[in-house]
Amino acid sequence: MKGVVGFLAIAFFAGCGPDGGAIHHGTGGNVDAGMSPPGTGGGGGVPLPQPDLLPPDPNADYDHDGASIAQGDCNDWEPLVGPNAVEVTGNMTDDDCDGMVDETEALCDSAAAGKTDAPSLAQAIDSCDSRFLLEAKIVGPSDVRARSIVPTFGIVGKQAGGAMALLSTGLAVDKMGTGWVKPQNGTNLAQTNTSANPDPNLPAAMGCGSSQPATVNDYTELSLKLRVPQNANSFSFQFHFFSAEYPEFVCTTYNDEFLVEMTSTHEYPTATNISFDAGKNPITVNNGFFTVCDNYAAKPQTQHCTKPVSDIAGTGYEDSDGSKPIGGSTGWLTTTAPVTPGEEVTLRFIIFDEGDHIYDSSVLIDNFQWSVKAVGGPVTIP
Repeated sequence: MKGVVGFLAIAFFAGCGPDGGAIHHGTGGNVDAGMSPPGTGGGGGVPLPQPDLLPPDPNADYDHDGASIAQGDCNDWEPLVGPNAVEVTGNMTDDDCDGMVDETEALCDSAAAGKTDAPSLAQAIDSCDSRFLLEAKIVGPSDVRARSIVPTFGIVGKQAGGAMALLSTGLAVDKMGTGWVKPQNGTNLAQTNTSANPDPNLPAAMGCGSSQPATVNDYTELSLKLRVPQNANSFSFQFHFFSAEYPEFVCTTYNDEFLVEMTSTHEYPTATNISFDAGKNPITVNNGFFTVCDNYAAKPQTQHCTKPVSDIAGTGYEDSDGSKPIGGSTGWLTTTAPVTPGEEVTLRFIIFDEGDHIYDSSVLIDNFQWSVKAVGGPVTIP
């Protein structure tokens, strides 16, 4: 199963056990007779039976993690170890009870390239463990041409596995793709491709005096329903947003947007966007992360470019019309968000156009991971 890694990000802190210390992982296997069980397990303060007084019942769930020895729990004294856990690399523990220690998960997206269905898109972003991926579906008026699975986008490569998901407000192809058109001209995905704005209360363009529209265009949504592993406290994924609305439509009502709406039992009972910059601005050309671009003197709000557009060569978003650039991107960003072990989470990856049906934008999504690290709230960093 997939090795879970820690993240170097702000607001991270070590998860704690009931004694206030760091989370302790079991050593795998059953506790020997005569040993005392570690702590009180996951039963809300209910003492575990002493193995020297009560032989383990293979059908009992002593650590209250949802699985007994008979159901595959290889250490029923440790609630962080069991068949519904993910493997944590480097702790010398068989966390997921598959008989191996510190193994990494085999690639799951090698056969997904070229497909457009939702389960394959989930595989492309490296979420394909059937224990945790409960459902993947396309929602709304999504045009099949606006989504694809690719190993590269121009010179921009994948972050994990063999492929990544590409969603767009136009054609989900780069300059080498069949039927490619300049994103500056854009592709109208039909006038019927309109949808209610999934989060109309978000700021549209901070300080620009504009507001979010009630309906949006060229809508594409990938929705994933997930079950959180018993030992996970957060998850992360990477994305890279491109837009041809830079620079003309910075600080205007014409605004392509990428949202990741999260709903969960404990953290976010109401759908909440979890990908945003330090100013809580959603991912658009107005976002503080939009830095792979050429500064445009005629537009003072665009003077934030720090990386050349040659970094996104071949995507079509690096071109110029001769007098000004026709696009740019954010570069790769990582969003991390908190979860509660065992709960259900829905993630909606959404891209759409505001105000028109042209001037395309695209987003790459890759490298979804669970982690035992806890975070105080959602955070996005380069």
